[in-house]
Amino acid sequence: MKFFCLRNYLSAGLGLALFICFCLPAAAALSLIRSSDTNTIYYVDDRGVRHAFPNAVTYFSWYGNEPANVLSVSNQILGQYPLGKNVTMRPGTFLIKVATASAVYAVEQGGNLRQLADESLAEKIYGPKWAARVVDVPDVFFGDYHVGAPLKSYELPFDLLFKDAAGKFYWRGNGAARPFTSEAAVKANNFSAGDAVTVTRDLVRREKPISAWEKNIFNPAAPLFAGSNDCEHKKLKAAVIFLSAGNHTSAELEKAELIKNQIGSRFAVVTENLSALDLSYPLVTASDNGYILRRRNDGAYDVQNELINSFYETNEDIFDFIIVFTNFKTPEEADSNEVANFTPITNDVSGIGRNILHGGDIYGSGGKLKGVIMMGNVSKYNLDSEAGWNETLNYVMHEILHQWGAYVYFKDAAGNLRDELLRPGDKSHWNYYAGFISPLGGSGWIDNGDGTFTNGLAQLSDTAVRKYSLLDLYLMGLIPYQLMPPIMYVVPETPGETGNTIRGRAEYVSISQIIAAHGQVGCEIK
Repeated sequence: MKFFCLRNYLSAGLGLALFICFCLPAAAALSLIRSSDTNTIYYVDDRGVRHAFPNAVTYFSWYGNEPANVLSVSNQILGQYPLGKNVTMRPGTFLIKVATASAVYAVEQGGNLRQLADESLAEKIYGPKWAARVVDVPDVFFGDYHVGAPLKSYELPFDLLFKDAAGKFYWRGNGAARPFTSEAAVKANNFSAGDAVTVTRDLVRREKPISAWEKNIFNPAAPLFAGSNDCEHKKLKAAVIFLSAGNHTSAELEKAELIKNQIGSRFAVVTENLSALDLSYPLVTASDNGYILRRRNDGAYDVQNELINSFYETNEDIFDFIIVFTNFKTPEEADSNEVANFTPITNDVSGIGRNILHGGDIYGSGGKLKGVIMMGNVSKYNLDSEAGWNETLNYVMHEILHQWGAYVYFKDAAGNLRDELLRPGDKSHWNYYAGFISPLGGSGWIDNGDGTFTNGLAQLSDTAVRKYSLLDLYLMGLIPYQLMPPIMYVVPETPGETGNTIRGRAEYVSISQIIAAHGQVGCEIK
């Protein structure tokens, strides 16, 4: 094995002949190989696939001028490693262009390129010496990259090393920014402090710091990052987390597992088998890592975003919902006696009265995650009877349904927006006077034909199975608008009247009136 000194890495025409073989830093352990007959160096990923460094500057962007050990092997051994795509420039180091074009790009994970519109934007992000970061990529290697959407004036590229006004270093991957504990931690991930740009704007930041080398930060074989947003509504998938504050019992785990195993079948029932929710993923257990829980004076615990961010560090971004059970009281339970809570994360469905929402990066998801359901202390759920089971699963169905309802208004004949289908005050549940029954509300009033109406919900037990209404199914995209009958609601003769029988008049809303207010249900992902 020959030893060389890596110098002048930007010199024109330099190949890999100048790469070096010295003692191995932890980040590079057993990951660099080359043929004894060639100068090409390969990075070997966790699957045993080799990825070629196409030129010296690409290698330098990952390993810098620190000595690295490259294992020299025979062609026969090298051939046993399948050949993957070339390594692309490390994000957060250089900006790239090709010699035959003027466009300058920031690099994100897997070689995703974001064009910088002009010099002012480049200077805004990378400072007045931004041009010193620009390197040419030979045309022949430009095909290794993917040209994504140009950077807008208010955006920062993903996979960025930056420091704040106080000089503290952060890494912003495809989600919230994480702080480094020190400059040494920056170097442990093969970054140079000089790679950092200064960012003074407010960004979502995690508390959990980076103190040593991490694979999700240093990974030359990282796949191209592509947003995982979708409008899936028929083949959904959920993960269930059991979060404990300290110790937990086997009985608590068993109860969470029992509930998890029944959610999918109940979802099929309430959606009339028009949709499926896969909960086959094993129950995930979690406890506080010092950044997940904040204990309050009343004994309840605030659950921080760090729970979901930590989940995605070791789990794939394939879940539409994450359902969390605990063995402690949450603030929602303590402050408002709320049984469970839904936090919306991502929405790309139009026509349902909700705003388009892209909050996945705050939680570590590329957009697949639609919502987080906090079910609270598992001990409060009674599984000793059919009524207890129904009540428990009704709560879960209620929270899942919040992804699509209840938020719709309708337009009357004069073109005015009306909200009589919604519960006054919160505008996120169905009105007590709605003529249908749903986990999100409605009383299913029956018109007696004499100016009185009978409460259909009162005819059911409090713990009966609550199926999704036709309006719910329409908003989920499971039935077409052409099949929607008029929707009835009651205007009580005495405002606010309740009971098993009330006097009033029936009003009807057509689906076309809801469409007039919001448009047809559709997917905004183009």
